[in-house]
Amino acid sequence: MLPLAEEIKAQGQEKFEQVSIAQLAGRLDPSLRKPLANYLSEAHSLLATGNIQDPMAPQRGLVVPFGYCTDGEWTWPSYWGYFVREYGVQLPANFIEHARERKFTPSSLSDEELFRAEEEFEEQFFG
Repeated sequence: MLPLAEEIKAQGQEKFEQVSIAQLAGRLDPSLRKPLANYLSEAHSLLATGNIQDPMAPQRGLVVPFGYCTDGEWTWPSYWGYFVREYGVQLPANFIEHARERKFTPSSLSDEELFRAEEEFEEQFFG
C-alpha cells in the first residue's frame, strides 16, 4: 500500500505509514508526472467517496478525488494521481518501478481478482 498523506485525515489512517505531500512536492522526475498520474488515476476503484479540498491550495475547492484504487498488487488513496500531476509529488521508488514495469498501464482485473482485492482492502481498513 502506498503511504497516506498526513495532510488528509481519514478514518483508520493511524494504522498506516504517512508522508507529507508538502515535503514530497516537486521531487518527482518531471518526465514521470503524466504517465505516473495516469497510472494512479486509471486503476480500478475500490471505494470512491467524492472530492475533497486540496490541502496545498484550499482556494481551488473540492478538486481532489478521495477513495482508494488498486492494480491488483498495490492499493493507494485515489488522491495520489492528483498530487503527482499537480505538484510532482515523489512516490516510493519501488512503486514507480512497479508502474514502469507495466508501461504505466494499469492491469485489467477479472471480477474474481477485483473481489479478492476488495476483500483485502476491507480487511486492512476495517478488519
